[in-house]
Amino acid sequence: MATTLEQRLADLQASLRPGQQELAHWQAGPLAVSAVPGAGKSYGMAVAAAITLARPQLTRAQQLVIVTFTRSAAAHLKQQIRQHLRDLQLPLSGFTVQTLHGLALNIATRHPQRSGIHLDQVTLITPNRHHRLLRQCVDQWVVDYPQLYQELLVRGAFDGEETERLRRQSVLRSQSLPELAEIAIREAKSSGLRPQQLYALAEQVHDEISVLAIAAGLYERYQRLLQAQQLIDYDDMILAALQVLDNTSARQFWQQQVFAVFEDEAQDSTPLQFRLLNVLASQDASKTAPNLVRVGDPNQAINSTFTPADPLFFREFCQQCQEQGRLGTMNQAGRSAPILIQAANFMLEWINHSGLAGLERPFQPQAIQAVPQDDPQDNANPLPVGQGLEIHTPADVYQTVDWIAQRVCELLTADPDASAAVLVRENKQGSFIAERLRHPDQPVDLAAQGIEIFDVGSSARPSRVPLEMLTVLQFLARPHSPDALIAALQIFVERQLIPAQEVHSLASQPETFLYPGSLDPPQTPQVKQARIFCCQLLRS
Repeated sequence: MATTLEQRLADLQASLRPGQQELAHWQAGPLAVSAVPGAGKSYGMAVAAAITLARPQLTRAQQLVIVTFTRSAAAHLKQQIRQHLRDLQLPLSGFTVQTLHGLALNIATRHPQRSGIHLDQVTLITPNRHHRLLRQCVDQWVVDYPQLYQELLVRGAFDGEETERLRRQSVLRSQSLPELAEIAIREAKSSGLRPQQLYALAEQVHDEISVLAIAAGLYERYQRLLQAQQLIDYDDMILAALQVLDNTSARQFWQQQVFAVFEDEAQDSTPLQFRLLNVLASQDASKTAPNLVRVGDPNQAINSTFTPADPLFFREFCQQCQEQGRLGTMNQAGRSAPILIQAANFMLEWINHSGLAGLERPFQPQAIQAVPQDDPQDNANPLPVGQGLEIHTPADVYQTVDWIAQRVCELLTADPDASAAVLVRENKQGSFIAERLRHPDQPVDLAAQGIEIFDVGSSARPSRVPLEMLTVLQFLARPHSPDALIAALQIFVERQLIPAQEVHSLASQPETFLYPGSLDPPQTPQVKQARIFCCQLLRS
């Protein structure tokens, strides 16, 4: 049996690329793996997790903790790990896959007296509500500091003209102050700073008008509004978890349950989130380095536009690991055609040597390489469609859409089974392009060619509502059906009506989940909350 398992492990490792091998060979301590786009970060981490679980290192009380940024990525990673464990004929246990914020919330709600977060008393704030609170905290600040507000209105070249005063007032209250509040709150929380600490920093700055003091005032009022309405945001989850772990007994409790922490997409995490993972991966009782494995792309962080994430932080971790001889590199990628790889490498090299950023080097030198011909990935480094990379310079946005329509029509007419995507920076840009493509004056009628236009931003959720309603009705009609229960629970999780969790295990025995007996194992708070929600729905 041991030989058979060893052979399976050897076969699994043989399927890995050179950079992924670094993950598979990890046994203890910190490890950074710097990866290019399309290098197979998640696959390599899933294999490394399965191999780690196959080794006799973990005690029954310990778990391997795998974290990533989004729920969909966590679900996919968990599915991959479970499949590898099945192939190795090993138990599907000993690990947990969670989002960073889900992990933090679990820690915080396990110790409500220390974190101040009671799961049954708080609600995660939605983006729309968040923006309303920002406007409210601005209004409160203006009322509390009328003199300072007037000083802001008349600063600069201002002749007292009433129209200009009204314009400035509108810009200040609807744009400048809300943006200041948004940035200050986000950056302060990600740095672990409370409002009073931000006030203290503001006292060290001797400006005529302290922007930092204004930011602290906005932050303070925002937190009051959150607490009054029993709301929390994502940063509050991280801060609350760290507040719990500041306590020695609570920290030791969690550290004793964690064998190691694997982080996927590490470039998307903030220093505060890294601190949380580092604490969990450490052992208070020993001076050994934390069992922390981080995999990421040092040159991009897609979440940096709306979070304090910055690939600079992951690059610093890579530098620290390199000094210890604990840095791996994944530079082979099978996602893109060769011409795209060449263009990406050229662009990175040109920017680094252009001098546009002064003496600073914006990107980590890391050239993407195509995978070898015997790589197991299907259709790796596919042949380009058309020229593969085309650069056009339309006169305006309207001509841009016209040219997109023409090119899409050519490509999809030649290959009816293909699909195409238009990437934009904001949802409103996507809506504009979709409207123009459907406009009667559009020179190319895509609908007449049988090409459907799908606007993700505006139609994805509404189009699912009827199907979701049907799914819930099917659950109400057959609550003891595992399939009906799984489908309903998935909707409840996506709609944030119940905590995110593995729903398939709950639905394996619907009766036990919905109506547990006195001899059944106790349910976790997350499971209990899901059960109560389902039972209330059935009784309504």
